[in-house]
Amino acid sequence: MSVIPKFVAQMEKKIASNKILVSIYANYYSEVVRNEIKLANITREDRVINIGCGGIPFTALLIARFTGARVWAIDNDENAVDVARSCVSAQSLENLITVLHLDGRDRIPLNFDVALVALQAEPKKDILNNLRLHGDNNARHIFRKPRQGL
Repeated sequence: MSVIPKFVAQMEKKIASNKILVSIYANYYSEVVRNEIKLANITREDRVINIGCGGIPFTALLIARFTGARVWAIDNDENAVDVARSCVSAQSLENLITVLHLDGRDRIPLNFDVALVALQAEPKKDILNNLRLHGDNNARHIFRKPRQGL
């Protein structure tokens, strides 16, 4: 992991329990997540898995807020999972979001309609193969790619 992602991960862990700072910081992701919701046609009835949620599970938070869908946010970093659980609780979204300690290559222990894979989640090919192997054939998958210059 390069210096910038490490810095961002540390910063997110420090502000995760502050409802106001998380809401302000989430604005950066808002348009991206709205586009993903539209692209994947996510509705309240969908079960969404967010692979690579990090300490502040922005994707899960925003999908739950914007659609009312049930979201399972997973990360392979146990510390990030603990922080993400506190963040979800601080945002009062425990009824819609469950945070799990899993790797994207692990068997996903739930049925899902949509999988959103974070930019940092690796290796993407293995994660996609796992989603195809253990997921519903009709599930929609979205993988984030970096913008040019980032």
